[in-house]
Amino acid sequence: MGYSGIQATLMSVPPFIVGTVGLILVVLSSDHFHERSLHTVFGMVLGVIGCAVMAASSDPQLRYGFAHVCLSGVFVGGPLVAVWLAGNTPWKGARSFVLGLNGYANLAGVIAGQLYKSKYRPTYAFPLIVTMIMSAVGMIGFILIRVMYMLENKRRREEIATWDEDRYEDEQNSIERRGDQRKTWIYGY
Repeated sequence: MGYSGIQATLMSVPPFIVGTVGLILVVLSSDHFHERSLHTVFGMVLGVIGCAVMAASSDPQLRYGFAHVCLSGVFVGGPLVAVWLAGNTPWKGARSFVLGLNGYANLAGVIAGQLYKSKYRPTYAFPLIVTMIMSAVGMIGFILIRVMYMLENKRRREEIATWDEDRYEDEQNSIERRGDQRKTWIYGY
């Protein structure tokens, strides 16, 4: 768009503001509906749409506009995935490990630094396409995890439907099974 120096830096502010507002709106919706996976996928879809338009277009103003769309989607994943993992991982030791492992998502910045090289200027089409592919794989993964949780919840509900009050109480007081090992544990999705 022809900006340089301070002016170019200031032009990076609006996409981040829109991304933050998008993040807040999607997270509020996620909390309202008690649902994480589809909200995360929705954010990823926005990111893919933004990347697709930026990869396909040579119009700098259109690309800049869709950078806003992209950031309003990609900001969503971090907080929602962390909350989703924490809610479905009940044990303190396991929860710390799983959330720590999720923290490795920050390596995306390292990967991006290797992809978004100046040789791909001015459109950066190749890195944007790689980003879209990685996002699509992530979306498929989140949907598969959601389906697996749904099937497991259904199986557990069918099993405990035949229980009497004593069996249910025994399960709640069990020291052999805790957290998600209990048949009464229901996964969030």
